[in-house]
Amino acid sequence: MRKWIDRAWAKVTAFCLLIVFSVLLLLGGALIVYLGANNVYLDGGQQLRAGLFSDVCYDELHSAEDYLWAQTGGAIVPAYLAGEQAASVEPWDGDTELLGKSFAQRFIDSSCSLRLYTMEAELLFSNYLSTDGSLCAVEEPLYAGVEAAKEGTPSYVLRAELTTQYRSNNFDVRVIDTAIRCRYGVAALELLFLAGWVFFLSFTLASAGHWQGHEGIHLTWFDRIPVDLWLFLLFFYYAVTDSPYNRYNVFSIAGGVVLLYLFLTVFSAQCKAGTVIRGSAVAWLLRLLWRALRWLGRVLSSIPLVWRTTLGVTAMLLLDLLCVLNYWDSEFLIIMLLFNLLMGLFLIYIAIGLRKLQKGGHELAAGNYDNRVDTRFLIGDFRRHAEDLNAVQQGMRRAVEEQLKSERMKTELITNVSHDIKTPLTSIVNYVDLLKKEEIDNPAAEEYIAVLDRQSSRLRKLTEDLVEASKAASGAIPVALADTDVNVFLSQVAGEYRQRLADNGIEPVLTLDETSPHIRADGKLLWRVLDNLMSNVCKYAMPGTRVYLSSEALRGRVLITVKNVSRYPLNISADELTERFVRGDASRSTDGSGLGLSIATGLTRLQQGDFLLSVDGDLFKAQLDFAAYIE
Repeated sequence: MRKWIDRAWAKVTAFCLLIVFSVLLLLGGALIVYLGANNVYLDGGQQLRAGLFSDVCYDELHSAEDYLWAQTGGAIVPAYLAGEQAASVEPWDGDTELLGKSFAQRFIDSSCSLRLYTMEAELLFSNYLSTDGSLCAVEEPLYAGVEAAKEGTPSYVLRAELTTQYRSNNFDVRVIDTAIRCRYGVAALELLFLAGWVFFLSFTLASAGHWQGHEGIHLTWFDRIPVDLWLFLLFFYYAVTDSPYNRYNVFSIAGGVVLLYLFLTVFSAQCKAGTVIRGSAVAWLLRLLWRALRWLGRVLSSIPLVWRTTLGVTAMLLLDLLCVLNYWDSEFLIIMLLFNLLMGLFLIYIAIGLRKLQKGGHELAAGNYDNRVDTRFLIGDFRRHAEDLNAVQQGMRRAVEEQLKSERMKTELITNVSHDIKTPLTSIVNYVDLLKKEEIDNPAAEEYIAVLDRQSSRLRKLTEDLVEASKAASGAIPVALADTDVNVFLSQVAGEYRQRLADNGIEPVLTLDETSPHIRADGKLLWRVLDNLMSNVCKYAMPGTRVYLSSEALRGRVLITVKNVSRYPLNISADELTERFVRGDASRSTDGSGLGLSIATGLTRLQQGDFLLSVDGDLFKAQLDFAAYIE
């Protein structure tokens, strides 16, 4: 069954068979209840047959009475019409033989043997003469003329007799007879129907939510119909079909069963998916109501607190006024209005105090630590809360001052140490130059001097970078902003580095914006930034690749972009690359101090720009973002 549980044809087949077995189960159950109510399982159907045979005989008897009444023009009056006031009719003296032939022709297919006798037991006519054993016989008197009927003097007797010969002519009798004979077979079939119903119901519920091509539970549009809407549909269907005619109508019952099973299927699928509650229409309405309340709350919160309180107090006063209009009492009205007025003033005072605290919190969140909350006219908890906010502002201001002091001390320390290193380093460099000019025959000594020269130069470059990084971070470098043509500047940079890039096997690609964007920048500092970037390209770019230099004007901003493919794996983030002493090669096998990007970041910010880095695999991209300058 597992391989069929997600097949659509198996689901449709199981559902149709479930409907069939449900109808059969209901019909069989109704038949068993009917047979049991008539003691069929106790007396073998004798009571049921007796009542049914009697009903058949009386039905045929009344039909014959009506026929005789009609054929004789009201001259022969049935017993049930004996008390009615009919038109005066003479006793019937028509052709009995002709009426008998007509009567026999009319009731040739009757379920009973019908015979008309005189009061002297003389047979006048019949439809057939029965020769079999009588199962049931009933008779009623007839009256010849209205006067005879009024006097209560019968003239004829009409007899209806059900025999074994006519038994098979009545459909109801054949059905009941069959049901009585097969009463135990009906019970066995009912058990079979019950087993089939349980099987197909279990399969239908188990397959709900499973569809071929989808893993797990998958809800179709039909399965997403809210369960409470199905319940409403079931109650509505019950209310519409709840009538004496439809209550036992097979089609009405079948329709109700189909709707019930569809509801069970949807309910089962939603239970498996866990969407019974959150997928219901009530839950959707509650979510909609919640969104409406949230929207109303946002609208109300956009109104200043004082005005909200004032509007609330005004609404309260108007409501009180409307409430007392029907109970006019001047003294009571004056007292009530005064009380509400005092309450309104108190609420307005609370709103003003809350507004002061709110403004103090906004200033604190914005980083303005010099704006103190005015504690005048505040009492109780409002005053204490305002003092707490002022204490927080003072603490935050002290913390910021300590942080700035610490940063200044770090910068001064680096600057002072760098200057202290410069003095002995200058002597080392000078003496290395003197040693290089001496004639030394020892090759090892010459190699040592070369190492000293190389490392002292590197140390001097590191010292200069330290000083520059400290100045850039502290803003101690003078900045002279001027109009700068970005395209011209990038062209100069590309020309300056063309040969050096070619020596490293790197091809420059220059892409300039057609609008020739201008920015406000310091030429020397901007050159230092791009010089650091291009130096890094020469050191770290992969040979045989390209470096892209571009300018772009976009929505009042100008972007200067440098992109290249790194020779080394960039397994660190862009934020880490801008930190001090961080280098692109983790082995630190190349020259460099790791301060170039940190210096470039500081210098860009001094020129009121942003330095942006991004790393995508081995692609390294640096962008300088400046405001466009228009004369």
